[in-house]
Parts: sequence; structure tokens; C-alpha cells
Amino acid sequence: MAVTTEEAQAVQSVYVNRKYLYGKQSDKYMIQYQLGRITKEEWEAKRQEVKDMLPYPSGIDKKEALDKIVSLTGWTYE
Repeated sequence: MAVTTEEAQAVQSVYVNRKYLYGKQSDKYMIQYQLGRITKEEWEAKRQEVKDMLPYPSGIDKKEALDKIVSLTGWTYE
């Protein structure tokens, strides 16, 4: 099934917002985990909080949607 532009934009929005929130909320826990100050489970729980807060739309292929945005706009993602 082909992803519509609107669906692709919805996926891109979640992707961008998750990336921002990972940086603001869970990355500091990753550093604490790497330093041995907290458990991997504590860090993963913070990542899961972001995922729970910003779920991807169901039934849409994430890669296909992001690739569509790339082809339409030239935007790049990691």
C-alpha cells in the first residue's frame, strides 16, 4: 500500500519530535547508564516513556513514509 503525503508527514512529525525528546529526556539517562550509575532498564524505561507519549501512526510503514518525505523535500534522517 502506498503511503499518502499526509501519512508520511504524520510519521515524520513523530520521528522529529521523538528525536528531540530523546535528547531532552532520555539521553541523559543513557549517559548515566554508560557511567554505571543506573541500570539499563532505567534508561530503557525513559526511552519507552517517549515512545508511549509519541506513538507512530498504526498501519503505516515508517521507512516508506520517511523515504517519501525525503523524495518530496530532500529532508534527511538518520
